[in-house]
Formats: sequence, C-alpha cells, structure tokens
Amino acid sequence: MQRFFVEDLPGTVQSRVELPEDVLRHLRTVLRISPGTEVDLFDGRGQVARVVIREDFSAEIISRHQCPEPECRLKLIQGLPKGEKLELVLQKGTELGVNHFLPTQMERSVGKLKGEREQKRLTRWRKIVQEAARQSGQPHLPQLQLEQNLLSALHAVDADLKLMLWEESQQPLGQLLTKGLPKSVAVLVGPEGGISKQEAEQARSAGYQAVSLGPRILRTETAGLAIMTILQYLYGDLAKGWGSEGAADQGKDES
Repeated sequence: MQRFFVEDLPGTVQSRVELPEDVLRHLRTVLRISPGTEVDLFDGRGQVARVVIREDFSAEIISRHQCPEPECRLKLIQGLPKGEKLELVLQKGTELGVNHFLPTQMERSVGKLKGEREQKRLTRWRKIVQEAARQSGQPHLPQLQLEQNLLSALHAVDADLKLMLWEESQQPLGQLLTKGLPKSVAVLVGPEGGISKQEAEQARSAGYQAVSLGPRILRTETAGLAIMTILQYLYGDLAKGWGSEGAADQGKDES
C-alpha cells in the first residue's frame, strides 16, 4: 500500500483531505493512479488514514487509526560529520526507529553550518527524514534539531540510559545495558575525529557512560546505526515481528 505524508489529517471518517502538490504530482505522473485507488496517509504524529482518491483527486478518509508511541524512545546525538554522511545517518536511523536526532557541531567537526546554509541543510534533512518515514512505515516523524555545541545538546536530552561511544573506552556494551525496559536511551557519537577528552568529561558529567563496540574501528556514520540496531532489538520492535495480529494490536481502526 502506497503511503504519503500529510501534515494535518481530519479526525473523522468520510472527511476530505486536500493533498499537497508534491503528493498529487507523484500520484498523477509517477504512479499514474486513477480515481478509486486507495492509499495511506500519515501525519507524523502517529495517525494513519486509509483514503480513496476521488475524481477531483481529493482524498476521502475511509478508515483511520492512531499508532502508539514506542515503548522506548531512542535519541542520537551525532557529531556533525563532513559531506553527505549525516544524510545517511538520518535516512537509515529513521528506518531503524530513531526518535530524536541531534546533529551537533563538536570540537573535531570539519564542516560548520551557519546562517542561510544552516537553514537550507535543515530543510533538506527534514525532507530526508520525512521520506524515510514514509518509505519505512514509521508513523511518528523523528524530532530533528541542530545543536551548536555538545554542551547544548547534552542539556537538550533527557534519558533513562545514556551511552557515549568512545574509542578510549574498554567497557563492553553488554555490561551497561539494563535488563528492564528503559523509557528512553540516548547515544552520543563523535564526528570523524572522535570525541575530545574535554567533551568526554562534559558527557560524563551529564551522566553518559563511555562504551566500546569491540575491536573494530567504526566510521562515524556506522557507529550510531550499529548501536541503534542493537537497542531496537533489545528494547524496541525489531525482534517482535509484525503481522496482521500485531497491526491490529498497535492501532484500532475507526471505520
């Protein structure tokens, strides 16, 4: 079933939805959908609606459901890397179920974003997150906020479990993971040059525990995705499977 993002969805069945221009263009010119076709719309806040496309290419809601928030929210403070590496982190992180991205300028970040360039990048990054959520069936859009330094990022995040991937740590990840289900986990990943000792101390003071992912040296765009996959398997829905019964449990249709 094709799925598209719409910021505002009416809350009642049989309501009409005016589709955004980019969605209409995709329906008409790419998919060549004809009136009578059913598609799904989601608003990024957990509401998903099944709609039928009418003759005027408006969409009429035929059923809808509200998906619950994840039991464990995953938050990633990502040291700003160079080039397009962050786009990969945002895209794949959204697919894996990361709920909050904080790209952060750190001491060893090569690129610096300011003024108009910063706004253009943020617009592009939000579009990447939106498209990744659409493609992967993620009903809740992740939060995305750019932080100018690590201290501001640390103050912006609250979590039950806080982890810092640091090359100088010898602490295995398995020794720090809780047996119970945390409501939220925050992970700090440095840029290409890693986390400086001063930044590591700032993170420790904010409650972050330094951890190692083993003997291999992972790239900055790989490290965060690797640990998020592990966390999603342990605390999220990655290991639970998904089918008709699970879908019914997640959100009750209103038709």
